[in-house]
Amino acid sequence: MRDRIDFPTTMFGAAYLGYVGGLFDEGFEAGFPAWLQETNEAMLLEYPFIAEINDEHIIGSAGHLYCIVPVDENATVAINRVQWNEKTQTDEVTEVLYRSESGEPVLLFANLDGIAHEADTQVFITDNNGNTCEWYPSLDAMSHLAPCTSEAGDYLSFDFTEYAWYDIPSEFAGWLSDGWTGMTALGLAGSQSTGMSWITETMVEETGRYAYFSLRFYLEDETGGTVDLEWTYEDSDDIEEMWSGFWAIQTIPDGPSYVTLSLSLVGGNSYGVTDGPVYLCEKYPLLISPSGTELLVGAGESGVCLPFMSQSTTACVLTQAAG
Repeated sequence: MRDRIDFPTTMFGAAYLGYVGGLFDEGFEAGFPAWLQETNEAMLLEYPFIAEINDEHIIGSAGHLYCIVPVDENATVAINRVQWNEKTQTDEVTEVLYRSESGEPVLLFANLDGIAHEADTQVFITDNNGNTCEWYPSLDAMSHLAPCTSEAGDYLSFDFTEYAWYDIPSEFAGWLSDGWTGMTALGLAGSQSTGMSWITETMVEETGRYAYFSLRFYLEDETGGTVDLEWTYEDSDDIEEMWSGFWAIQTIPDGPSYVTLSLSLVGGNSYGVTDGPVYLCEKYPLLISPSGTELLVGAGESGVCLPFMSQSTTACVLTQAAG
């Protein structure tokens, strides 16, 4: 399990998994893996050991959920519920929750009043060298894990939460865990004046015929540029549709980037067949493969489909064209 997490020089790793309200009353096997699969499948795929933590190492049954992984496999772990005492100006232990000398990963429910930035739980981790750290699981003002630091200001904890993976379309989970990342403007359009073309071959549903599609992006600046889209049936030399317009990107390196396409139908066999102009304006989530040669386009936010997609298409992979 620890081979999957590259901890820096710290005493433990921790991840925030979200808020759970009473789900664990149904039992661990029925409740937790299914819940995490639904709410953050990519996190579970990246760190599958989380689903293997047994009920002996689950502390609590509802609240904000944290995964804690001591670096030393023989570390001593002590977890207590605490309450602030105004008179003594200290946290007083109200309940002893967990004691272990094996250093195994644990799932801990804390912040039981539902407010994640108000700590109510105390975690002590002591390694084989006698080093001890004290941590109060909670979230900071940015909704990130509050770190554990020494008196000298050194970080004793490593946050392996994948924040960008929360609230993403479920179809991206496997791709993210395989190393796909968000696009940048340069990665999408290249630096040449000729732009960069992404191609795919797929069936045009209404006709049952296959067609070749080309989506070419031209870079103006780091926020976007112009774009052309055209497609041709595989048994024809005539362009069926030609679209042209603009694109703008919101880059999210650790999750899908979002590209807004504003396109108009400007030519091809289909041009002029319908009454009036044809427009398309939609925001699409995009991921790039580790090699940088494959582009994953997800379904549009408002359900508007590109010509190579349909209402039943959750994601489509395009390949970078040569030259």
